[in-house]
Amino acid sequence: MIDIHAHYLPESAVAAHDTGSEWFGTSIEKGRDGVPVAVWNGKPFEFGSTLHFRPIEERLAQSAARGVDTEVLSLLPPLFRYDRAAGEGVVAARELNDELSALTGRFPGRLLGLASVPLQDPDAAAAELVRAIALPGIVGVTIGTHVDGVNLDAPELEPVFAAASESRTFVLIHPIAPRDRGALDGYYLRNVIGNPLETTIAAASLLASGRMDRHPGAEICLAHGGGYLCAAAGRLSHAHRVRHELAKTPSRTAQDLVRRFSYDTLVHDALTLRQLVDSAGADRVLLGTDFPADMGQPDAATIIADDDLLTAAEKNAVLDQNARRLLRL
Repeated sequence: MIDIHAHYLPESAVAAHDTGSEWFGTSIEKGRDGVPVAVWNGKPFEFGSTLHFRPIEERLAQSAARGVDTEVLSLLPPLFRYDRAAGEGVVAARELNDELSALTGRFPGRLLGLASVPLQDPDAAAAELVRAIALPGIVGVTIGTHVDGVNLDAPELEPVFAAASESRTFVLIHPIAPRDRGALDGYYLRNVIGNPLETTIAAASLLASGRMDRHPGAEICLAHGGGYLCAAAGRLSHAHRVRHELAKTPSRTAQDLVRRFSYDTLVHDALTLRQLVDSAGADRVLLGTDFPADMGQPDAATIIADDDLLTAAEKNAVLDQNARRLLRL
């Protein structure tokens, strides 16, 4: 079983915490109950697991216990830091990707990696994408849903998607810093509702702008089951027919639009997962747990394997075969 959505705190960040030094302009501290907290510009970002501070062998033992054979690691999203100066972002991405490649090499078959790229410098990000995916153990890249507030359909980001398409790279889009203010501030709604909304905005922007059609080779995977995209696809398709603002959107059915992406399984509900498979197809859904986040579903592999809402063939596709195909393992 291959988990394509699992996060890590780099060992270099842990070392910076231990020595009290900054890590690429970020302070790594311990918060409540000993969980890591990243701080920059006076703002704290808490990561919901103490496992980030413990040896990687403990992580692998927990992975095995929850039925996962291979974890595809990606950087904790707040650490993408698209607000850095472009030059600093380029240096950070290169060093982090080299470190991640070395980490996967220490645990062959157990760990793979998704590289980070400095989207605040699109040309440099495209170059780093090409360099990083050639590194041992790196099987794709991960990016946020916006670049310091700028949507992913921005013209200046065209080189990144062109490079991903030409190289047929797997790209995991993960929500960062939901942009709504006020209405989502209570009840942890900035994560509960805001994160899926961010993913939906990113996906709809890529479809409506025609960027997905211009770069068909990019294999774009949406975290958290794609947010609300499947529920909104019919409305998006209808809007293309009646609204001039969507003139660049391809004239396709809702299912065609949905199938342009792949999705992880992180929807926290068996019936919702069944609906996702029905909407996108069993060949477009991959196991994703968000491990070890407190908002993740660490036991998703065994839950899906034991559930009777998916057929045996669908389970094989979701838990293993789709990842092997899309990551080109």
